[in-house]
Amino acid sequence: MPTPPSTARLRLLGLALFLPVPLVLALFTRQPLGVGASLALGLLVMASHRSYARPFALRHAAARCLWCGGAALGGPELALREPLGATLWRACGEGHRDSLQRVFAWAGRRGRLLQAGILGGLLLLLALAPLAARGWAGPLQPADAVAVFQLLVASSVLPLSLLGPRETPRAGSGAPPPEVPFPVHIQALVGTWAVLWLFRLVGLLWLWSSLRRLLVRA
Repeated sequence: MPTPPSTARLRLLGLALFLPVPLVLALFTRQPLGVGASLALGLLVMASHRSYARPFALRHAAARCLWCGGAALGGPELALREPLGATLWRACGEGHRDSLQRVFAWAGRRGRLLQAGILGGLLLLLALAPLAARGWAGPLQPADAVAVFQLLVASSVLPLSLLGPRETPRAGSGAPPPEVPFPVHIQALVGTWAVLWLFRLVGLLWLWSSLRRLLVRA
């Protein structure tokens, strides 16, 4: 019988599979290959990421804590309703399960706002940046489209990261599983707590830089 991977090895594998996420964000916001090539490559990396990251996350969902990424064999279970279907995860203890329930309860109650901010920001970036690069968007520059994208995304993930852990989940054993407006396999790669901290740090940076850019341009 094969020996299951160690917790440290799973953490390293999860981190390696998480690295395409900051790569995509850099391609979308820095555009090092030019507007068209950077956006196209970013979309390709983003579309392909699910094909290998999600199977890894689901394969180890019963052994890893969705909150901290540590070992969770025998820990409490957490059922979720994701856009890609119902899933079952674990936490290493009741405290981390409670934290997950709070964050996902907050996200579920504001699912449309989160989707509008994140997906709407991405669609605006993909539509406006190429037009601005060709001079077809009046005075708008590609960097302005990036600022709008960053502002909308930051305005979505900052409240989630700051207010989500304070939310009160639905009580009672008969409460339905939280309905999460986004797939959670990305959080499972490095732990939900780590993703929330990234949301706070990157969200604050993006909020400041985008507002400064837009105010200067105005």
